[in-house]
Amino acid sequence: MATVVKRGLGSRLGDNLIISLFRRLLVSAILATPFLLFGAYGLLTQTQGVEFLQGFRGVEGVEVATIPLWASVVILVVGGALMAIGLYMTLAGVAPTPPLSPGEKELVMRHPTMKPAYARLIVSIPFFLVAGFMVTTTMLPYVYPFVLFLIGLYFFFKGAMRYLRNLHITYTVTDRRVVHMYKFLWLDTKEIPVSRIISISEARNFFEILTGRGSVVVASGIGKRQVIRIEEINDPGPVAEALRSLLP
Repeated sequence: MATVVKRGLGSRLGDNLIISLFRRLLVSAILATPFLLFGAYGLLTQTQGVEFLQGFRGVEGVEVATIPLWASVVILVVGGALMAIGLYMTLAGVAPTPPLSPGEKELVMRHPTMKPAYARLIVSIPFFLVAGFMVTTTMLPYVYPFVLFLIGLYFFFKGAMRYLRNLHITYTVTDRRVVHMYKFLWLDTKEIPVSRIISISEARNFFEILTGRGSVVVASGIGKRQVIRIEEINDPGPVAEALRSLLP
């Protein structure tokens, strides 16, 4: 009779941690690699590298489009910064979780969805592609592809920063309190005891309705520290219902 070896909780948690760290590092590499490659291409196409690229392509005597040195350096710096931030985020650990008091029961734990971040990253891609095409295959002034590059960079950084931010946000609802935790360079914790909750509301805009996400707003009074917005979560209805079930 075959013996089934059951893996302990610690082993499963270790595997999940390794997978999470690998996924974060992979995403960071995917975000940074296009900038590093394009910046390296720009450096190679300077005066010292034109002959090399012509020989590499097997087309001698054909003019190779060059990217300004300053633009290549800026692109490399952006790629290096993304890789460094991603490496830090990977090594910083998983999203924070609040410690529970004796007898306290966790009801809901959510993290913000990555859909808005992915949407911004996808929107930036056409701008980068068109800018690269204009630089490498046309004789247009560099101001035109540079403007497109800046627009793409705006959407790209908005998406990348949203992705990195959402990795380190945790919303937790227990039978005693609602907790918002954010941990990046610092730890920011905000919580509202269930006994002090005076209002619970759901908020969804048009795009959030289409994508099945939204926010739940919990308030114990007036003021920033007395309001917790459980923002950009998938299917916010069950979270709101769990909170309403705790009210008298």
